[in-house]
Amino acid sequence: MTATNTYRRILVSPLNWGLGHATRLIPIVDALVKKGHYVLLAGQLPSLDVLRQTFPELDWVELNGFNVQLSASRHQWLRLMKQIPFFFSSIKQEHKLTQSIIKQYNIDLIISDNRYGVWSKEVHSVIITHQTTPSAGKHLSFVKPLSNLVSRHWLRKFDECWVPDIASQDNLSGTLSGTISQLNTHHIGLPSRLSLVDSTTDDTCEVLIIISGPEPQRSILEHTLISRFKDSHYQTTLLSGTPGGFIRKKGSVKILPHCNAKLLKSLIINSRYIICRSGYSTLIDLIHCQQTALLVPTPGQYEQEYLAIRASELWDFRYINQQQLEEVALECLLREQKAPLPFNGSTELKLPMWL
Repeated sequence: MTATNTYRRILVSPLNWGLGHATRLIPIVDALVKKGHYVLLAGQLPSLDVLRQTFPELDWVELNGFNVQLSASRHQWLRLMKQIPFFFSSIKQEHKLTQSIIKQYNIDLIISDNRYGVWSKEVHSVIITHQTTPSAGKHLSFVKPLSNLVSRHWLRKFDECWVPDIASQDNLSGTLSGTISQLNTHHIGLPSRLSLVDSTTDDTCEVLIIISGPEPQRSILEHTLISRFKDSHYQTTLLSGTPGGFIRKKGSVKILPHCNAKLLKSLIINSRYIICRSGYSTLIDLIHCQQTALLVPTPGQYEQEYLAIRASELWDFRYINQQQLEEVALECLLREQKAPLPFNGSTELKLPMWL
């Protein structure tokens, strides 16, 4: 697509796997709105709520998809394998729903964040993903050729692929965003909603805990960390990643269901210690704020295990197995966090010139 300065009617839809796919769309939607385009938000709760709260003036529509269910154990592969038929069925269903939305709202451009069914042969379709070549983990490396084959099959249905990263050897995604032939790929920088706000508030805490991701692992991590910190002397704020929930207090731990970008940026910058998942969007926010953290990869989520190791090697993050959280003394968990090594490149959002 080469035409520029053309008014477009754009469908934007995030994957509902945690909140990160929605939050990293915020600076993209903001840029599209400022360019004068019509933007229709499409998704399911709770990720759709994040976009609706940020852009209350925009139209929205429900576009339900597959809700992955993780195992309560650290071994996920069998649970995920059993869900594959439902995943493929869901892709077909969301593709069918997408065609109806296109006709109803006269859509002429699709931007899908990791939703393989949200595309159309009739409309220019863009997919945003940092996983063009997904990690299968060292124990399942034998399935990587098959997973790459499936990934290529779905990605090639899109006209473009936007990688939320920079084109550099020392980028965040590393081997996750390997090159795929016959795929029109653009690196668009690191889209963080925190880039849109100033950190002028003085909100702070000693320990900031950021919880995210699918159930039941989200709740398991939340309960584990609350039990570790509620009777401690550390002033702790926990962001539970559950928009629509209630503010609670358990001992020394203040629990917020969700927070806006301004408060999050202030907490990240002013907190002494940060504990969080090694989710891609969370790492983008930390890099934007030039902060490190103790990373706790979701058990069995090989992408997060890879990203935790990569962040530790390139920017001095620390990481720990979730099972070890209950075994390690708080003083060891909260070793003084180093200032991160500089990110080798600009984090600025760079959308294609034609848009």
